[in-house]
Parts: sequence; structure tokens; C-alpha cells
Amino acid sequence: MRSAWRRLGLRGRLAFSIGAIVLAICTVLFVAVRHEMNDLSTVIMREEAEEGGSSSGGAVESSGEHLAPIEDAQDDMERTFLIATVLTLGAALLLGYVVAAKTAAPLRRLARTAAAVDAGDLTPRTDADPAAVAEVRVLAEAFDHMLDRLDEAFSRQRRFVSDASHELRTPLTAIRGQLEVLGRGEHIDPDEVRHVERTVLTEMARIERLVDDLLALARLDEGVPLEREEISVDSFLRHLAEADPGEIAVAELPAGTFEGDPDRLAQAIRNLLGNARRHSGPGGSVAIGAGTERGSLTIWVDDDGPGIPATEREEVFGRFYRSEDARDRHSGGSGLGLAIARAIVESHGGRIWATESPLGGARVAFELPGFQVRDRQPATGDR
Repeated sequence: MRSAWRRLGLRGRLAFSIGAIVLAICTVLFVAVRHEMNDLSTVIMREEAEEGGSSSGGAVESSGEHLAPIEDAQDDMERTFLIATVLTLGAALLLGYVVAAKTAAPLRRLARTAAAVDAGDLTPRTDADPAAVAEVRVLAEAFDHMLDRLDEAFSRQRRFVSDASHELRTPLTAIRGQLEVLGRGEHIDPDEVRHVERTVLTEMARIERLVDDLLALARLDEGVPLEREEISVDSFLRHLAEADPGEIAVAELPAGTFEGDPDRLAQAIRNLLGNARRHSGPGGSVAIGAGTERGSLTIWVDDDGPGIPATEREEVFGRFYRSEDARDRHSGGSGLGLAIARAIVESHGGRIWATESPLGGARVAFELPGFQVRDRQPATGDR
């Protein structure tokens, strides 16, 4: 019995459940009415016995005559109840099946969509019916939203793999070409060997930077825990500016501290400084500064390069994104620096954006929570 119940679908279970409830109600009503009629017969017999006397034979015949209509009514009631019960039970089973079929339709559509997704196709959607049951509609909408996110994630992953493959293929092709040219020569010129060596080392350095950036992004995507510690804003930013190979102007910095992972944040800021240096060009100006507002710290990097068009200021933080003009592969970047910076900032609970710079180029800034003001005093032991 239990195994048969398990094999029933939603439609069968709901139909049988409604039928069982209707049958139980009809049975209770039948028993109650039958009990009332039996009580009525008993009362009539008692009253007839009291009026005619217990020794009178005519009283017994009179009592039987009075009970005959009651017995006929009982028989009629039983037949009526039987017919009504059969009709009501049939209607209940049919109604239960129809209601269950209508309720289960979105679930069956959801199951078909899940089967298609399991087969590798992420395009089907359940397209929830607005007239469906609220709980089923919410489930279908959540399932469609999940599929949208999965489709977007897989598309992003495919683009990422394709872009990474293209980025790696470019220097590898250059290396292979140089080696083939060198190998075809009958007499090897030492100057040509040194030229090939410089080219190969340059391309290998590009591959190493790309691999390092890919590993950094992979670790950030895995959600590796941050090693937070208290960081002094002024000494931290000044140290990064002084360690940069280019000349970096440092604006006035707030006196205070915040908590963060110094290695990750240093990587993000170095990426912003390197990006600004590449696009400001030789002899260009690059500046770094910071400000505070309502307990948040904002760090910005300015350059006097070509700037970022307003339509691209969100897209520049995408992986392998490059604009059509000055920000291209030949500038030396892999297209991952700003993406890494965004991942690091967001892992600290902050946000990053691009806008115009007072220097005429681009400003890339990010905001971090948890800034604490410190009275400006001669620093000892600042990080």
C-alpha cells in the first residue's frame, strides 16, 4: 500500500485525499442521521407503549403501524445517502484531479526545464504563469533567475578562457616566429641572436605577468580569507608611491588608520599606478591621494592621459577589456589590472569607479569602510 502511494503523482494523491475526506464526511453524516432516526423510533415506541398499556395487543399493532413510515424513511434516507455519496465522491475525485493537474502543470514544466538544463542546454525557461499558485510562481521565478545567473556565469567563463587563450597565444606566436627565423639562417649572426633573445625574454615576461594575474584572479574568485591588520593611510600610500618606478605626486593624505589586507591593497594600488603610468605616456603626470567622508576612506589615482570615455567607465573593470584607442595591448597591459583591483576592493567591502581627473585624464578611485581618525603627531613605528 505504501509503495503504491509513493508511485502516485501529485494529481493522484490530491484526488484520493479529497475523495477520502468527502467519504469520511458522508459516513459521519450518515451515521449521525441514522442514529437520530433510531432515537426517534425508540421515542415513538415508548410513547405508544405508555398510551396503550403494556398488555394491549392493539397497542402493539398500532405501534407497528406508526413505525412503518419511519422505517420507510430510513430506507429512503439510506438510498439517498448512498446515491449522494457516490455522486459527491465522483465529483470530488474529478475536481481534485483537475485542481491537482492545474497546480502540477508549472512543476512539470519546471521538471522539463531542469532535464533540459541537465542535458547541457541553459536556454530553456519555465516562464511562470502569472495566474499560477503564488508559491509555485515564486519557485519558478527563482529557478529562472538562477538559470539566468548560471548562463551569465558560463558565458563569462567561456569569454574569459577565450581571452586568456588569445592573450597567451600572441606572445607564444611571437616567440615561435623569432625562433623559426633564427633556425632557418645558415650563418647565425650574434647580433641577431641577441635580438631574438631580447624579444623572447620580453614575450616571456608578458606571459609571466599574465599568468600571475590569472592566478591572482583565481585566488580572489575562490574567496581566500583576507589577512587584515591596521594600516596607517599616509605611510602606506607614501611607501607605495616612493617604491613605484615612475614619478608619483602625492597629495595631502588624511591622518588615520583602517583595517585591511596590506598585500592585497598594495597590489590593487600598484595596478592603478601602473595603469595610470602607461596611459599618461612618457613625461606624463600621475598623482595619488586620499580623502575621508562619514567614516569611509577614498583612495584615488589620477593621470593626464587620454582619459576614459563615459560610456566605458564601468566596462574598463571587466576582464581583458580594452578600449579602441590608447588603452590597448601595445601599452603593455594584460587587461586584468583593473579587474584585479576591483576584486580586491570588493573583497574588502568597498567599491571602485572611474571618472574624470583634474589633471585632464582619468581618475580611478575606490572607497573602503572603517576609517578611524588619528591626531596628526610625529609618527613612530607607522606601517
